[in-house]
Amino acid sequence: MQPTSLLVPVTAPEASRLHVRLARRTALIGALAIAAVSAACSSESSTGPGKTQVTGAYPMATAQGMKVPHTFTDGAGSKLTIESGGLTINADGTFALKYKGKLNALTFDLTDDGTYSVAGSIVTFTPDDGDPSYTGRISGKSITVDDFKIAGVKWDLGFNGN
Repeated sequence: MQPTSLLVPVTAPEASRLHVRLARRTALIGALAIAAVSAACSSESSTGPGKTQVTGAYPMATAQGMKVPHTFTDGAGSKLTIESGGLTINADGTFALKYKGKLNALTFDLTDDGTYSVAGSIVTFTPDDGDPSYTGRISGKSITVDDFKIAGVKWDLGFNGN
């Protein structure tokens, strides 16, 4: 039984053709790799002025999944009423999240201003006042803001519109 040879002897013209085919394949693989990297790098991972598709005004629709206005009562009997609100996302990369309500007898009408960025279906909101950033999820013409703090408690707020 003869051992199998991995290298097959070739003539000079055959070697030249093999070299050309190998060079073409290498160039093709290189071009495909460059195209793949370019496509990955050119996808919008963050939007800025003029690139966003979420700009507009979104009225508040829900708080913790409940239709607004809604009153929430904690175990101690404190009442928080979320009366209304809205989220405005501007093409210049800024936002304003406004909300009105009552905490027991105290009425509030507050605004959270700042900048935002978009990565896929996630919006990251960065408040101007130094508070921690929070995120929102885009679904069609709705945005759900996760873990927004009102009266020291994290809330999921739903905004519909455009």
